[in-house]
Amino acid sequence: MVELQHRVGGIPALQDFLTNNPNAGVSDWGSQTFQPVKQLVKQALNQDQQGLCAYCERRLAETDGQIDHIKPKGGANGHPQLCFSYSNYAHSCINPKTCGQKKGEGLLPIEPGPDCNSQWTLSTDGTIEPIAGLTRAQRHTANQTRDMLGLNKDSALVDDRQKWLKSALAVLRESPNDINAFINNAPFRHILATVL
Repeated sequence: MVELQHRVGGIPALQDFLTNNPNAGVSDWGSQTFQPVKQLVKQALNQDQQGLCAYCERRLAETDGQIDHIKPKGGANGHPQLCFSYSNYAHSCINPKTCGQKKGEGLLPIEPGPDCNSQWTLSTDGTIEPIAGLTRAQRHTANQTRDMLGLNKDSALVDDRQKWLKSALAVLRESPNDINAFINNAPFRHILATVL
């Protein structure tokens, strides 16, 4: 998962929208008025996430995917007050098996942010597993988050992570001085860092 750090203050276009629409609510999220702002938010998130999906870490173009509300804006776990809060947004791929669409209106026990990968690691088979030494509650939290996002359910995603791990390990063996540059330019860089 991307160790997401949102830019302080969000983006000016979002602030301007809220200033001009002080009573904006969840129903305004899909409005024509908000659409140009939504595109700018998606671009900013893509930059903040270095072109990766916040959840699975696949490469994601700024025009692709969706803006996911980390804490959902509606439903049983709804946080409508965070509907227009930049710090509650993540740029997510669109895949019904994984990520924001799989999470739906659930509340993630572990959200994308600093240190979010501290309870799991990447296995050599490409799956994400809890690290050794966790308490039972911590293992449950790690497994629940991983499963809510479907991070081990999409075999293509698991295979891609395994290939990148093998490549990273090859770079580490053959040219250890180049590993940081490799990791910094790789998809899955945050989960790869738990291994290397």
